[in-house]
Amino acid sequence: MQTNAAVQQYLQQLELYLARLNAQDRNDVLREIESHLFDVLESQPDADIHLILQGFGEPRQLAQQYIAHLTTGAPPPKGFKAITQVKRSVTYSLYFSMAVFGGVTAFSLLLTAIAKLFWPEHVGVWSESAGEAITLGIMADPKPAELEVLGYGLVPVAALTGLAVLWLTRKVLLALKKQL
Repeated sequence: MQTNAAVQQYLQQLELYLARLNAQDRNDVLREIESHLFDVLESQPDADIHLILQGFGEPRQLAQQYIAHLTTGAPPPKGFKAITQVKRSVTYSLYFSMAVFGGVTAFSLLLTAIAKLFWPEHVGVWSESAGEAITLGIMADPKPAELEVLGYGLVPVAALTGLAVLWLTRKVLLALKKQL
């Protein structure tokens, strides 16, 4: 019980010194420090909490390091690099997933527009007779022509949508690249 009280007191003092940060950054720092503290306590259950807290440094000094890092780009305090690496790996994964998803979607739409020009009876958007389902695709045995919804209108719709997806994907990738 004394351990939790000491940790909470340390975090409360740290929170006071982090008051210059916005609420989100302040909460992120507090959660990170709390996580590090409890990780150390888990790995060393018989350790003296006061010695562990001394290892983290005075709350004021630790807060100053975090504030300097977040506001001026100073080197992060010890342990902060682990969180930065996790964020970076998530950003890399999101970046490449978005590149693949956006690229494949845009390519498929542009390919559909081009294919409609060469195989107009096999490429299209068809509606079932009752209007309950819509099919988009390239078919060896196409549906009857009277059920086709867009006809050659599919070419500009698919081409413009493909270009829009490509443009949007590029914008998202540029924004994610800034985070890398």
